[in-house]
Amino acid sequence: MKNGITMTLKILSKDGSVRYEAQGDGHCELVWYGSYEPGDRITLSSEAGTFARIQADTLIQPALVYLQDGQFIFDIPFGSAKEPYPQEAFTGPIHQLTAEAMDTPAGRRILSENPLDVRGGSRVFPHCTASIETRGESVFAARNTIDGLLIAPGHGFWPYTSWGEGEDTGAHIDIFFGRRVLAEEIQFFLRADFPHDNYWQEALLTFSDGSAYPVRLQKTGLCQSIVLPEPLETEWVRLSDLKKDISDPSPFPALTQWRVIGREC
Repeated sequence: MKNGITMTLKILSKDGSVRYEAQGDGHCELVWYGSYEPGDRITLSSEAGTFARIQADTLIQPALVYLQDGQFIFDIPFGSAKEPYPQEAFTGPIHQLTAEAMDTPAGRRILSENPLDVRGGSRVFPHCTASIETRGESVFAARNTIDGLLIAPGHGFWPYTSWGEGEDTGAHIDIFFGRRVLAEEIQFFLRADFPHDNYWQEALLTFSDGSAYPVRLQKTGLCQSIVLPEPLETEWVRLSDLKKDISDPSPFPALTQWRVIGREC
């Protein structure tokens, strides 16, 4: 925990009124007795450039995130937006939330994982977006590929979430870090719901400095690792030029998870 940073957690209603609020020095716990309603959101205010460990629900793993602007906003999911999360998450009459300011992480780690990533624009990192998401459905959203779930032999609702490219041969998916990091290795977990699924045989990794590396992939949901020739400073990574197996009649290649492993610069 990093002291000297004021952390303010709030649960807000649709009209912006405060349902509950808690504040602390470097650490904040919030316990709210009530039921979420559509339009509710969780917010955290801190200092710009803060690393924070946030747990928004006891059924979702804590997320270690970089708050570029010192702000975290998470809309409580309802309806189809809830499908990438455990069915029981954000339900019931009691909710416990935690936020903790952290020192800059040291050593080699997964730089890309964020179970609380959201679709669309965000200033909370890591953040994943894509040029297209299959039918615009939340269970095929880009954010699913950095949520930490490695369950590949299935598709659809949680825990079988993934990203699909909607049969768009020009599709790409990106992870943004909000700062420069040192990437050393990329790991892929392709969705492996065979024979429903196809898979990508080839792809291209591109980094913010212009470096590009071709990728060869196998038909498996097991971890496939690409170790970079040398550590590379980058602000983002893109996976593109996706070429599926044309001999496979399935039109559905997909990505369950990808990881960028490395260090802070």
